[in-house]
Amino acid sequence: MDKIERVKNVVCYVSKISKNELLSKSRERYIVDNRRMAFALCRDVLELGWTKIAKEFNLNHASIIHHYKKHQDFISIDEYYKNKYNDILEVFKLQINYVEPQELIKEVVNIKKQRYNNYLKQLLKNNNNEINTKTESIETFESNRTDNSSSSVL
Repeated sequence: MDKIERVKNVVCYVSKISKNELLSKSRERYIVDNRRMAFALCRDVLELGWTKIAKEFNLNHASIIHHYKKHQDFISIDEYYKNKYNDILEVFKLQINYVEPQELIKEVVNIKKQRYNNYLKQLLKNNNNEINTKTESIETFESNRTDNSSSSVL
């Protein structure tokens, strides 16, 4: 299944509408909004061109551009619309195993920090072992010295 079909399926699943409704010429607000969200997903996540999106939805590319601009407006002013779009976006990202570059960078940084901390712990452990060995050597030396000095007194 190609990614545009997945977009359509996710939008229909989350919005509880049929694929026929999504692809219909209906001008009911809830259907138009869902269609608009599908266009935005294709543009933002899949990075498709206007004509490719238009061809997949049997529309003119100018209509897609218009809906995309309206989508941007609704995201900034309509909290319900924004939340619904974010829900659809999250479900879609899970379906295609999409990872944000920033999330990837954070994960790499965390792994490097963890490795560095483990390295420092090992270094500290080695230094402590070395200190303990030197301390034991000094104690042994002093013990032998004390034994030798007490035997020479007798």
